[in-house]
Order: sequence, then structure tokens, then C-alpha cells
Amino acid sequence: MCGRFAQYSDPGIYASQFDLDALCEAKPRYNVAPTQPVLAIRATDQGKRELVPLRWGLVPSWSKGPDSRFQMINARAETVNTKPAYRNAFRHKRCLIPSEGFFEWQAGKQGKTPFLIHRKDRAPFAMAGLWERWHGPEGDTIESCTIIVTDANELVRGIHDRMPVILGREDYASWLDPGNKDADGLLAMLKPADAAPWTIHPVSRQVNSPRNDGPELLDAVEAEQ
Repeated sequence: MCGRFAQYSDPGIYASQFDLDALCEAKPRYNVAPTQPVLAIRATDQGKRELVPLRWGLVPSWSKGPDSRFQMINARAETVNTKPAYRNAFRHKRCLIPSEGFFEWQAGKQGKTPFLIHRKDRAPFAMAGLWERWHGPEGDTIESCTIIVTDANELVRGIHDRMPVILGREDYASWLDPGNKDADGLLAMLKPADAAPWTIHPVSRQVNSPRNDGPELLDAVEAEQ
């Protein structure tokens, strides 16, 4: 799964990296946690790419609203097109969630050790996501998202059996296009990332608390800490 990640580049960097047409204001985030706002990239009705804040934890349009029993922060690639909670968004509301690194935990004698997985060049990458728009009975609206996860590659497999789907630049346009109805082609994108451009290192257990949020959380530490 993916339960924490970093999202700290200036929106202008994301604009260049992902060919965005519209931006929103944002501050650097080093420990994004479920239910918090995250930045996501989606296509507008005019075919433009916009950067928008979305609640992390999908709220289906047909649901009664957010439910603390079901955070829905991740959707499994194997069932994303069949599960009622995700299939409508998979067909019509796909998004990209930019990031510079994600965290996973490994159990050990001294407890669970958090690890940061990121590109060796530290460049932002795009996790495959879905988004939804929920309208409440009092006229309130919640726009939310989930991150799609798949089998871990050989790098991540040593600490966890799942990882976010990382899309390549060549897939952005097809993934974001709400008019793309090629389910088989879309599902074929949901595979483990090639491990070669990636690296991993242990980080401070301060990342365990969502109250902590600073660049020091990304620093490498001794695994025994």
C-alpha cells in the first residue's frame, strides 16, 4: 500500500514536469497522510491539465459521505475496474498524483523502521490515481482521490509486497483522457515500476506521526534507530 508520501516541489516545477495549464497555491509537504489535502493533476472539460487539491481518501459520488471506517486511500490495480467504489472513477476520472518519494515500513526486533523510496535523481514522478466529486445534502462538495497500488518491484519487495503504480511520461495523456475507454490498455499501465532508477533508505521514526512535517524526515538514518 501507500500510506505516506512527500510532495514538496514548487508548483512551477510540476507545471514544467507534467505540462500543466493551470496551477494552485501549495506549500512543501514532507509527510502527507490520509484525509489530508494532496495535489493532483487532472484533465478539464477543455482537455487542459490542472493542478488541484483533493482530499486523500476516495469518497464515491454515490456514498453517504466520508466514513472513518473506510479510508479508501489505495485502490488495488487488480480490481480497480470492477469494485463499485472505484470503477466509475476508473472509467471517467483518472488523475496523476505528483510526488518526490513514498514511505513504507519494515518490521524488526526494535519495531517498524520507515523507509523512503525515491528516484535516484530526486525528480518528481507521477503516481496513478482516481478522483471523485461528492455532493452532500446540504450543498457541500468534497473532491477526493485514491492512489492505485500494484505488486512491489524487486527494490521495494524486501520491505513491502505492494507499491504505488508509477506512470511514465508516455502514459500521461492516455491516462488523463476521460474519453479514453480502452480499459485493457489502461489496465496494462498498472504494473510495477522498473527498479533501476530508484533507491531506498531508512528514515527517522518521526515520520510515524503526521504532526511531523519537515525536510529532515527525508534524511537517511541508521536502520537501528
